[in-house]
Amino acid sequence: MDSTLLAQLTALGPFALLLLMGVAFAETGLLAGFLLPGDTLMVGAGLLVATGGLRLPLSLSLLAVTLAAMAGDQLAYVLGRHLGHRLLDRPGSRLFTARRVDEARAFVERHGPRAVILARFVPVVRTLTPVMAGIGLMGRRRFMVYNTIGAAGWAVAMLGGGYWFGAIPIVANHLDVIMVTALLVSLAPAVVALVRRHGATRTVDSERLPLVEPGALGSPVHAG
Repeated sequence: MDSTLLAQLTALGPFALLLLMGVAFAETGLLAGFLLPGDTLMVGAGLLVATGGLRLPLSLSLLAVTLAAMAGDQLAYVLGRHLGHRLLDRPGSRLFTARRVDEARAFVERHGPRAVILARFVPVVRTLTPVMAGIGLMGRRRFMVYNTIGAAGWAVAMLGGGYWFGAIPIVANHLDVIMVTALLVSLAPAVVALVRRHGATRTVDSERLPLVEPGALGSPVHAG
């Protein structure tokens, strides 16, 4: 996110809240979390509210974003319940790759119901976790409870955190630097996962190489 996007948010005025709600909903409800910078957008909006760039009531904004995020997760859960296997088993899908699906399934199985809360703060896993829960890894009532907690916690941490952070004078005077830093921080988990995966792939490939003992191929044949 740069100064241009911050300016666009400011230009939207009160309608910026509709954009925030749309992104919070779409990240999971429309299965678009791989494409949208939800975390940085929320932090940036919080900063703008704190500095007066956006004239939005903080309490109303937190409630609206929470409800939108909850609705998105709930829709993803329903999709998982009724279309889950058809969504996840499509060969050649760029969004639901086998690796992403396996990671999301392992995440839910490892953390149980808490996965719905924790996934809110992991950009890629956040999109697939409610789908996996809907397939059969979690009951409807339990999912609704943890979905509510996760959505509220995420809204407070991102939008509210940006607001309280923006109340610091030095932050308010260096919004561009802060937003670039926030973007880098939000991308860090994906970068770390990519590096780990690349290292694991190299390890597997090296283990597959045939081991040749010294002298196993015989000594060189000399002509003459």
